Amino acid sequence: MFRLFVLTGGAIIILSALATAQDATTKAEADPNRVVFPADKDAVGKRQSLLAGIKPVADGQTRPPNIVLILADDLGYADIGVHGSKTIPTPHIDRIAKEGVRFPNAYVTAASCSPSRAGLLTGRYQQRAGFEFNTSGAAITHRLFRGLDPAVVTLADVLSKAGYKTGMFGKWHLGTRNHLHPLSRGFDQFYGFLAGAHSFFPSKGVQPVQTTIMRGRTALIEPEYLTDAIAREAVRFINENHDAAFFAYVPFNAVHTPIEATEKYKQRFASEKNPKQRDYNAMTSALDDAVGSILRAVSENNLDDNTLVIFLNDNGGPIYTGVQSNGPLRLGKLFLFEGGVRVPLLIRWKGRFQPGTVYEQTVSSLDLFPSICSAAGIQLPDQLALDGVDLVPYVEGKNKGNPHHKLFWSNGPNRAMRMGNWKLVQSHDHVWLFDLATDLGEKKNLSQSRPEIVKKMQEALDLWQAEMPAAAWPSKPNRRKVKIEGGVYELNI
Repeated sequence: MFRLFVLTGGAIIILSALATAQDATTKAEADPNRVVFPADKDAVGKRQSLLAGIKPVADGQTRPPNIVLILADDLGYADIGVHGSKTIPTPHIDRIAKEGVRFPNAYVTAASCSPSRAGLLTGRYQQRAGFEFNTSGAAITHRLFRGLDPAVVTLADVLSKAGYKTGMFGKWHLGTRNHLHPLSRGFDQFYGFLAGAHSFFPSKGVQPVQTTIMRGRTALIEPEYLTDAIAREAVRFINENHDAAFFAYVPFNAVHTPIEATEKYKQRFASEKNPKQRDYNAMTSALDDAVGSILRAVSENNLDDNTLVIFLNDNGGPIYTGVQSNGPLRLGKLFLFEGGVRVPLLIRWKGRFQPGTVYEQTVSSLDLFPSICSAAGIQLPDQLALDGVDLVPYVEGKNKGNPHHKLFWSNGPNRAMRMGNWKLVQSHDHVWLFDLATDLGEKKNLSQSRPEIVKKMQEALDLWQAEMPAAAWPSKPNRRKVKIEGGVYELNI
C-alpha cells in the first residue's frame, strides 16, 4: 500500500511503500552482511604502483602553487551573491569569483554527498569503483566496510607523492574503517568526522569512532561551533605550512542538516520571521565567514600570488528542508535534474586567471584533479586514467573547444546525460529531454518531439554504463517515489 503526499499545487506527489518488487530483488542479489573493502595489502600495493611514476615537483628553486579546495555541503545554488542571492550576504565567497573565474555550467558527478566526493577526489566517475550510492548510515558503513576502494588513487595521494604537505579538515564520508581513513588515503593531517553528518554543536559525550570529531585518529569533543572549528584548523594548517607547498582540502559540513546556528550568526538575520530560514541563512553566513578566514590566512602569509583557491558545492541544495534556493534550476539534491547536479564552482589563481572571468562551457568536478596537477606541474602517468580534463588551457583561452561535450550520471534506475545543450533524464522507462540553451529550468519535455535525440543519448548512456562495474552496495531500502509529469522518479540514496 502507498501513502501519497501532495506538494506545492499538486505538482509533485511523494509515494512511499514498505517494500517494492525492486527492493526484494536488491535484497536477494546483495548480501547485506557482505564485507565490501576490508584491509587488503594487494589493494594498497595496486595504488602505490599507480603512483610510482610521480616525481617531486619542488626543486628548491621554484615552488609549485599551494592548493586550497573548499567544498560546501548542500548549499543552494542561488544562495551566494554571485549566483543572485539578495538575502544572504556572501562577500568572501563572492570575492573568489571576482578575483578569479566563475563556471555557471559546472556539474558534480552525483546528486548526493558521498558518491560526489568520490568523483571529486579521484577524478574518475565514482561508478568505476562501484561507488554508485551513499555509504548508508555511519553504523552500517562501519560494519560493512563501505567506502572508497583502497586500490583507487586520490588527489591527496598524488600531491603527497609530489612533495606537497596535505591536510583535510571537515567531512570525509568515504569510509570509516582505519584503512579507509583520510590518513590512509594521502593526507598528512586530518581534523573532522568520517560519517555523512554531524551536529554543529558540542557533543554531550563520547561517540563511536565512525561519528565522532577526530584529530588524526583520536576522538575528541569539539567545544566550538563546528563551522568555525573547521576553519580554525584549516587556518592553522596554512600558517604552519606557509613555507612549503601545501594542499588544504576543506570539506565543510555546512550547510547540511541539522540546521543549527549560534546566536552570533542568527543575529545577522533577526528580521527573518521563519526560524528555520533564519538559521539556514545564519549557517550560510558562518560558512562565508569561514571562507573569509581561510582567504585571510593565505593573504597574511603572503601566498595570494602562489595559491590556487577553489570553491565548490557537493550537490544541489535539497528541497526537503524548505530553506535552500536553487534559483531557476529544477528540484535539488537527490535528483538528476539540474537542481541536483549543477553547482557553484569558483576558481582564483592570481597572475594566471583573469579576474572576473565567466567561463561558460560545460565543466565537471572531475576536472579539478587533472587541473590541480597541471597547475602544480605534476606529470600524471598514463596508467592513471582520469575522466576529467585539464581546465587551465581552456580558461586561459589556449583551447577554444568545450571541455565536455558529454557528461553522464547514474543512480540505480535513474540516469542522466548532458550532450551539448541537450539534457536527458530517465527514471525506469520515463524519459525527460530538455534544451538547456532555452530552458534552464527544465520545464518543457521534448522527448516526444525529438525522439532521434533521445535515441542518440540513450545509446551513449548505454555504452558508458557498460564500462561500469556493478554497484558495490545497494541504495537504502526504503526508496521514496516522486511523481513528475506522469513519470515516477525513484530516489536512490
